[in-house]
Amino acid sequence: MERDRTLFADRSDRAKLRVHGPKRLWFLHQQLTQAFEDMTPGAVRDAAMITVHGRMRGYLETVATEDAVLCHFEPELRPGLIEELSRFAPLIPVEIDDVTEDWGLVLVAGPEWKEGARLCPHAIMHETASLGVPAAYLWMPAETTAKALDVLAEQGFEPAAEERLEALRVELGVPRWGREMDFKTFPQEVGVDERAVHYNKGCYLGQEAMAKIHFRGKVNRRLARLGGLQPLAAGAEVILQGKKIGAVTSSSNRRALALVRAEVEPGTEVMVGGSAATVDPAEEGR
Repeated sequence: MERDRTLFADRSDRAKLRVHGPKRLWFLHQQLTQAFEDMTPGAVRDAAMITVHGRMRGYLETVATEDAVLCHFEPELRPGLIEELSRFAPLIPVEIDDVTEDWGLVLVAGPEWKEGARLCPHAIMHETASLGVPAAYLWMPAETTAKALDVLAEQGFEPAAEERLEALRVELGVPRWGREMDFKTFPQEVGVDERAVHYNKGCYLGQEAMAKIHFRGKVNRRLARLGGLQPLAAGAEVILQGKKIGAVTSSSNRRALALVRAEVEPGTEVMVGGSAATVDPAEEGR
């Protein structure tokens, strides 16, 4: 099975920030959904930036070093997210540097990922849940990335194209910005609140909306895996008893992810693009 192999890929195209200065942790704590004030070097946190109503502006992964917090996120978020984060920076002793071109990012994923990380001893290790298997991003100066990729290949790790990584992510039901998450999404709809929202931290933009959904309310959509008899296509409508209940957001052959009505139960039989599929099918080994 794919999840039993250790893969690597160059993901240096992801946008990258270096947040530094004496108030960097306080600053991020005030801007994002995750808690940062207790962050120590080596700690990793996923976080979202949200509106006052709780809808997402962006999603990012962070790791703390001795003197900074490094952040990476999808390339399409680069202009807007940097602008949003930088809005209040001039008022606080914190600096935000766009280091997208300066740093490389190598993803190592699978049961032997730590062995892969040891082959790049000068890299900053940043564990990630973005594929649903044990994995880490390795931060390194951009000019050293090609050498690191060669070393991993020479030591028997398997290079993986994005299509292969996406197939693994879809199989394991992990949401991704630009697919399952966009500017209309609430974190709770796709389950990222479990690792990216701290419900007991102090005031930040959107906190009231997060608390209301978590403690007293609910969302109307949820992320679901689909298993089909035929290949499933991103964008296809999910139909139950003649009515649209959602849409496919990511697909890989006969597997897909979709946002569907929250009340749809696992095991429900639906139609997707004219073909039968099952919502959250039971799978051996899951």
